[in-house]
Amino acid sequence: MDRFQYGTRGRRFRRMLGVALGKALVGPQVVSLETTHHCNLRCSFCESHGALLAAPITKTREYVGGRMTMNLETIQRLAKELAEVGTDLVELSGKGDPIAHPQLTEIVRAIKGAGIGCALVTNATLAKPDLARTLVEVELDRLSVSLNSGTREAYLASNKRDLWEKATQFLETVLTERRNRGGKNPWVRITHVVSKENFETFEGMVRICTQLGVDEVQFYVMGELRESRHLQLDDAEVRRVQAQIAPLAAELDRATIGHNLRSFHDDLARRAVHTTTSQKNPLQMKLPCYEGWMFCVIGPDGVVVPCCYCEEEKLGNVFDQSFVEIWNGALYNLFRKKSLELPKVRRQICKECFTTCNRALENQRIHNRVHPWAPVAAETPEATVGTPGGSGA
Repeated sequence: MDRFQYGTRGRRFRRMLGVALGKALVGPQVVSLETTHHCNLRCSFCESHGALLAAPITKTREYVGGRMTMNLETIQRLAKELAEVGTDLVELSGKGDPIAHPQLTEIVRAIKGAGIGCALVTNATLAKPDLARTLVEVELDRLSVSLNSGTREAYLASNKRDLWEKATQFLETVLTERRNRGGKNPWVRITHVVSKENFETFEGMVRICTQLGVDEVQFYVMGELRESRHLQLDDAEVRRVQAQIAPLAAELDRATIGHNLRSFHDDLARRAVHTTTSQKNPLQMKLPCYEGWMFCVIGPDGVVVPCCYCEEEKLGNVFDQSFVEIWNGALYNLFRKKSLELPKVRRQICKECFTTCNRALENQRIHNRVHPWAPVAAETPEATVGTPGGSGA
């Protein structure tokens, strides 16, 4: 668990109580607001703009009303509705880069002005010269930069554009501006999706974080697409990465940088695949899904879905209804009912439920907190080379 916290204790309690009762008593902990689906990179592993895809999502998705970018007026209204229902954090993220939106600063101000925490997920390569200073001034709560590499060469191999220095310099500027102002915001996180294209630079992925002095780093197992399956780590590569985790986790601990290396170690083994087979997610088969209480995604055309994977579960549109009505509506309640029944009926809600879903560990944490008398234990991962000791960061 990282040291960045959001939401009040009262809201967290009501959210957990709602889980136990099977109904929503307060709004989502996090809303992923996809203000635009435009992006300037085509990272190999990306499920929306990847270079291995036949076309980017902006060419293949049907957008309601032709809206590929949400307008500021709608976002300002939506921010008030999200505050009304009790949302803790709005994360500007998703299937495009939020910096591509021409009114990013105004969007952040609208969300913060509604009394909601605001986070930004970006590749940082479209940042204008004054953006770093502006994000510090408006006290953005969290900045996550998708770097996905430990070296410039690996960055180019994956992202297809030589913008490594643009991204790292943006990070340096944000941290310098924050230090000069004597503030704590934004909390700065680097994220890495690990694949065959970058796993050789795994140590470098950690070192860039300590060199820059960021607050946190998160590592993710690459998702599964037919087009990019050959980029997934095989068993031998998984073990090579795992063998590095214990000393690198200790290095981050000494630098007081938050990380998920210990849970990433187990997730690598749990979701490791041979390139000719599909990923398996046995832990999630044992658990309900709690995204219907914790999270949701709002697309640029206003479509509300429960998570980044369940896009077929359309629960409403903020251009047709208020978010309060959608969150408390019949479609959302039906989704929650199906989510609780997931381990009983063993029927996937979406195709990723028992395969590439990366929420299994979080669902386990929530489940065991709400049902301490009937905890679900994780299976012991088969690949255990380099198993680190101690608890997660």
